[in-house]
Amino acid sequence: MIDKATGSLILDDGKIVLNTDMSAETFMATSLYKGGTADNRYSIEEAQEINGKDFIITLFLKDGKLKEIHLSEVVKGLSWNNWTEDVEISKKNSHDHWLLTVLGNESYHYSWGYVESAFDKKGCVSSIILRYN
Repeated sequence: MIDKATGSLILDDGKIVLNTDMSAETFMATSLYKGGTADNRYSIEEAQEINGKDFIITLFLKDGKLKEIHLSEVVKGLSWNNWTEDVEISKKNSHDHWLLTVLGNESYHYSWGYVESAFDKKGCVSSIILRYN
């Protein structure tokens, strides 16, 4: 769940709360951390269910604090062997619909930052991005 008031991403029935106040050390104390470095970027490869959809989550940290969370919907059976730009654009459309369902029909700009759905053609990926001020 995305808490519109705080920008927190709430996982595991409220046991894990990712937000701008989270440090790398705090994240590494959660069950999501599976080892490795969490200095600037950390990918959580195990899919996380959020409001009815499974997502791969990537965290971006700067100066030891969480600055962005990227969510990318898991599409069963999708691999680099059958990936196409059309599939990725379809995933972006699914992200748009999911955001409408979860956050409503409004501007996704808040006091803590903003949420956007983006297709990065150069990176070949569609993501929902929570970007903190």
